[in-house]
Amino acid sequence: MAYQTLLLGQSQLMQRVRERIEMLARLPWHVRIEGPSGSGKNLAARLLHVLSARARGPFVVCSLAMLPDGIELAELVGHRRGAYTGAVEDRAGAFERAHSGTLFLNEIGTASSEAQKALLQLVDEGAFHRMGEERVRSVDVRIAFATNEDLDAQVSSGLFREDLYHRLGMLVVQMPALAEHLEDIPQLAEHLLSAKCRQAGLSVAPLTAADMQRLMAYAWPGNVRQLDRAMEHYVAFGTFPDTIDRGPRTSDWRERIDEVLRCCAGNKTAAARALGVSRKLLYEELKRREA
Repeated sequence: MAYQTLLLGQSQLMQRVRERIEMLARLPWHVRIEGPSGSGKNLAARLLHVLSARARGPFVVCSLAMLPDGIELAELVGHRRGAYTGAVEDRAGAFERAHSGTLFLNEIGTASSEAQKALLQLVDEGAFHRMGEERVRSVDVRIAFATNEDLDAQVSSGLFREDLYHRLGMLVVQMPALAEHLEDIPQLAEHLLSAKCRQAGLSVAPLTAADMQRLMAYAWPGNVRQLDRAMEHYVAFGTFPDTIDRGPRTSDWRERIDEVLRCCAGNKTAAARALGVSRKLLYEELKRREA
């Protein structure tokens, strides 16, 4: 995937996010990616990787919250055959697989004490050892990590190691909720719809002005991930999920006119489509403002 499509959006907010990622990508240090669930933290980590000097190396994702108890450490450091029940062969963990590249640790706030200890050794020494063996292995890995948890609170409560917290650094990318940049919905929706149609082997059925108005009026508590699933529903059934109409509503479209016009380079027809209103209604509102 071309890096230009990893984080779409022409709003000032998304432009600032991309600029920050591009700046941090040039640096060698670990990066923390914050933001609500579904806001695109994985995509931000991928963009950080592809814009970095490590772009030719691997990008490895390890979602810690998805790992069963007892498997987390083995997934990170790997294991030797016979290290535990079920370890039927030698296996490299995420640390090794990410050598010379980027390791994205999702939901780092859920990491067990054993996993945190292994991470501390990796950050401090660039070293680790597989479960069941004494050999120390060295790797060169940059860590991008994300969490929905309040790490400061977890450090205070003793759930997250303070030494690891500080060693991971203070470089942060903040991913916004979709409700903070609703003006990007038209571009996002059309991109996601095209992708879903390609996946399904179908021709693209363009969104109507009424469709866009419904999308722009919804508050999207599940963020871009929820919009992605809504596009799947649209391709499958020709309609959006009922929650789009029943769910939380956004602020009035009139409050977003200036930002949307800027994103559309002053094109009122494009702005009206982005706002989900008719061109006539937009012109009337702009005329009212000038009065």
